[in-house]
Amino acid sequence: MKAYKEAKIIENKNIGPGIYLMKVDLTMDAKPGQFIMLRSNDFSGSPILSRPFGIVDIEEDGLSLLYQVKGKGTELMKAYKPGDLVNILGPLGNGFDLVQDKKIAVVAGGIGIAPLLYLVKNLKDKVDFYAGFSDEEYFTDAFKPYVNKIVTTIDKVDKIFITDAINPDDYDVIYACGPNPMLYNLARKTKKAKLYVSMESYMACGIGACLGCTIKNRKGDFVRVCKDGPVFDAKEVF
Repeated sequence: MKAYKEAKIIENKNIGPGIYLMKVDLTMDAKPGQFIMLRSNDFSGSPILSRPFGIVDIEEDGLSLLYQVKGKGTELMKAYKPGDLVNILGPLGNGFDLVQDKKIAVVAGGIGIAPLLYLVKNLKDKVDFYAGFSDEEYFTDAFKPYVNKIVTTIDKVDKIFITDAINPDDYDVIYACGPNPMLYNLARKTKKAKLYVSMESYMACGIGACLGCTIKNRKGDFVRVCKDGPVFDAKEVF
């Protein structure tokens, strides 16, 4: 069984409304779409359970993750400083199947943008990138060197969702990560393309033991998002 490894924070900066980019001095051999579990190195007052985070990027000097401040755990995380220590378990889960020589779209919804940079950097062909946000755009500049075009929507400004801005029939393969309702709407629109979705679900352990992240697939069977996913063929779950 994999064990947690101690890592030192290199940077932890605010890049958007409640959105932070953290980098730690730990590298690993991971597939795009896999994730890590992170917990504090200080158990005196921090939440006990680890938190799952998609792998944003892996470079020679470390691993990056993106998080949104929502609860007690992420509220504490935003105060971490360079040099602070955290514990990381990973890589976990099943990632995206990488294809080439296809017309590809990558679709993000909000903080679902997190694992998609590492994906586009590992695809051999440049892709079209779509990203939808509720209030304010963030992190899309990081994608510019690796994609053909970027299409964004902001719900409160454009009055449409990102799923309204894409015609799935224009593509052979679509990779998507975001809120489950967004993924469901995209799956309903997708008739011809192969659609891979990275599902969201509450994860306590990240290794399939606690069963807290189980969902029903189309056959009515229970699957674990952390162990059987988080990436699924959309036809399996919608």
